[in-house]
This record gives sequence, structure tokens and C-alpha cells, in this order.
Amino acid sequence: MDRRIKLFAIITILTTIYINCHKVGTEGIDTLKQHIEENIYLKNTDPIDYLSFEDLDKLSRTAEPAGEIKDRLTNHLSMVYILNRPTEAKLTNSHIRIAQWNIKRGLNAYEIKELLINTKNYENKGIKNLKIWDRKRFKNELNTFTNADILCLNEVDIGMPRTGYKNIVSYIADPLNLNYAYATEFIEVGPLFLMSNINKNLYKGLHGNVIISKYPIISAEVIRLPKIYSWYKAEINRYQSPLEHFRKGLAKGIFSQGIESHEVRHGERNAIIADIKLPNDKIITVISTHFEDRAYPDERLKQFKYLLEKIKDKKTPVILAGDLNTSTTDTKPTYFKKEVEKRIRDPHFILRAIGSAFVPGFPLVSGLAAITASKLIQYKDPFFPNIPVIFPNHERKFYTYLKKFRFSDGIPFDLSGDKKRSSNGRKGLLANSNQRHWKGFKSTYKLEEPRIVAYFKLDWFFVKPVGRFCLPFNGKTLKTLNRSLKKGISDHNPITVDIMLY
Repeated sequence: MDRRIKLFAIITILTTIYINCHKVGTEGIDTLKQHIEENIYLKNTDPIDYLSFEDLDKLSRTAEPAGEIKDRLTNHLSMVYILNRPTEAKLTNSHIRIAQWNIKRGLNAYEIKELLINTKNYENKGIKNLKIWDRKRFKNELNTFTNADILCLNEVDIGMPRTGYKNIVSYIADPLNLNYAYATEFIEVGPLFLMSNINKNLYKGLHGNVIISKYPIISAEVIRLPKIYSWYKAEINRYQSPLEHFRKGLAKGIFSQGIESHEVRHGERNAIIADIKLPNDKIITVISTHFEDRAYPDERLKQFKYLLEKIKDKKTPVILAGDLNTSTTDTKPTYFKKEVEKRIRDPHFILRAIGSAFVPGFPLVSGLAAITASKLIQYKDPFFPNIPVIFPNHERKFYTYLKKFRFSDGIPFDLSGDKKRSSNGRKGLLANSNQRHWKGFKSTYKLEEPRIVAYFKLDWFFVKPVGRFCLPFNGKTLKTLNRSLKKGISDHNPITVDIMLY
């Protein structure tokens, strides 16, 4: 009797599907197939795979993992974890908005979640921390950010003591019922190495990048960028040269800015490449990346070239977002050998040295005035033209490569900037996708003091449109929103860009 009931049920289901498909024709069959594929895809989605505490303890004790622990580490760093939810978002505008933000580990994740979920409540609190003339701008920037359709976040912690052992990814995405793709950049073992008082049951030690989206992420991969700085080997040595102590003291004294020590970790910088399906059935590729800060500009250029080589065959529109650390310098610990190497590899230094042998006073002029002027020129504009010897700009090659790059379909990144499509009526290089200022670009990062020389443009959008589809416009830097918390929600300002759909 049970077999008959089961057979009857199967026949009924198949008959219903057959009738429904004939009612709606081929479109109905395609829709049915799509729903089946989506259900299978959701079932196969893996949770974020944690390494065990025993694994983390082993990793904290070696610079060169081997055997099974090495395999588990490699597998974890090579995986991108995707979660799609059974919800459907609709297009409400002729454009979508993408936000990029380095959230400084998620130390103020509560404020980020609050401004996204209880926007009015956050507005009422945040506005009290701002001067009267900043309050209107704050409201506009809050509205801009909360209407983003896709968020690209850097420096996202999972199971770290400094962020209360939270899974910052789900802490932000879950209440909003949003999809995400996450990839671990580093396994943090510093607290274990330093024998800090940690909770073994909650410690996960993950730190990475995430793309959070209203729309389904149909595929994603992680690209591990060339390793420039050996975080474990370089950070494990507690001994620091007198030059490094001097540099840290100088940073605190002049800029009110400490430099972190002992970020002992395994891994390297990465990029998440996600194909996202919009409600109009078109697909866009969104990339979230974070380049090395403890690197020279030419080393970051190496990471940039590697990433672009990996994505050059993309036929879809591409939105590349990230903290590219275009500071024109590096933040590696300083010691005498490094300072010598830095000068030997700098042709401008060599030419100034040659000039000093023939021109009286040349070392003073070129070594102090020229370098100071050069840095002032480059602040907030790392793509400022390189003027050899006098005003060298080592980050300029980054822009030169960006300008010359073509995808395999012949399409370049959109570097345009005109008054109509920029957010503030300014024109110039990249003004449509990245907000320009009276001097260079609106900064996304600043040291605390002094106010003139400590501004940097580190965070960027580079957009490849296809025809008019995905042309960038209205690029903004949301400095006032970030400063609505007294010491800043993050040490980076969020940025946004709008992308045309028609």
C-alpha cells in the first residue's frame, strides 16, 4: 500500500510539472531549471571552515608549516566561502551602488551594523558628534552608504579577541539577510605566540575580505597575490633596531599614530572575484582586494599586474574595489640594511648623490627641500607625474600600467572624469569613479596630525564598462560619515560609486 501511495505522489508531481511547463512554455522550463539549480547551489554552500585550536597552536610555533597542517592552511587560504539566501532583491533605480570600506578589523562593527539597520537611530546619535556645518553632509553621506547594493569590506575579523571573537561577516550580513563571499587573507597567530589570555573555544584567528550583496553570487574565486612581506618571519623577532624605535617614536610624537607590532600571521594578500547576477539577468564581476602596505610601490605594482593578468579574460563588466595602499612608500620595520637597500634601488637617490659631487649645496636642496616638496605634492594624489631626481613619484608606474591595460576584449578601465558624472562637479583623471578634491583626490586615510601632510588616497574603484552598461558615476568619499564616531568608525573613509544599468 505504501509503494502505491509513493508511486501516485511521484506521478502527481511529474504531471503538475509537465502541465505547468506547457502553460508557460520554454520560459517556464528555464525558470524551473533555475530554481532547481539555485536550491542545489544553496545546499552545497559550505560554512566558513575553521582550523582547530590545535592547528592554530601549531601554526603559532613555526614559520614554515609542513605536512598535514600545511595542507589544511593552504586549503583554507585557497577557499572562498559563499552564502546565498533564498531572497530576491529588485532593481529600484537605473543604477546600482557599490561601497568599499577598510573597516579596521571590525573594531566598530556595532556602529556599522547600527547605521545599516537602525539608520535613523544612528543618525540621531552620530549627528551629536559633528559640528553644525557638517550635519547636512553627514545625513547625505549616511543616505548614500545605506543605499549601497553591494559592500566590499577589507580587514574583516572572525574569532579574534580584539573584536570580541565575533564573526564580523555574519554579524553585519545576517541581520540584513544579505548574501556574501568571504576569503581569509591571514591566519592570525600573534595572540597565541605572545601567550595572551584567550578563549580557546572562541578563538578562530581569521582575517580577510568579504563581498556582501543584495543579489545572488553565482560564482566566486580567491586569487592569492604574490607574497611581498613575510609576516611571520619578520614580525616574530621581538628585537627591533634603534631606527625602528626612532620611527615609532616619531610617528607617535608627530602624528599621534602608533605603529602596530607583532602582527604574527600566516598567509598573504588576496582578491575575491565574484560574479553577481542582477535582477535584470545581467552579470557583473565585482572584485574586493587589499594590497600589501609593507611593500615598496614597485612591489605593489607586481601584485596589481598579477591580479589584472588573472582577470583579463573577463567579458563581463568589472568593478575592482579595494585598499590598494598607494601611499608612495612602505611601512616595513626600519633597520640600517633596509635603509641602505632602499637608497641603492632608488635611481633618483643615486642621481642626487652624483649631483652633490658637482653642485655646492645640492645635497641640502635635493635631500631635504626636494623630498619634502615631493611628498607634499604626492599626498592625496599618488598618481601625480613623476619628475625624476627633483620630485620622484614611485607610485606613478601604477597609474601608467592601469592606463595602458586592456582586457582581452579590448576594453580598458574607465579613467574618465567630467563635471556631469562626477559627484562634485570636478573633472579630471578618475573623477567619475573616485571623488577628486581641490588637490588630487579626496583622501581616504589620514594620520592624526599634522593636518597638511598626513592625507592619503589609498582606497579605489577601477571600473570596466561594456558599452554604456556599468559606466561609473557619482564617486564619493564619505569622510563625514566615518567621523560621526568621535575617533572614527575606521581609520579609512568609505567610498561609493554608482554604476549605470542602461
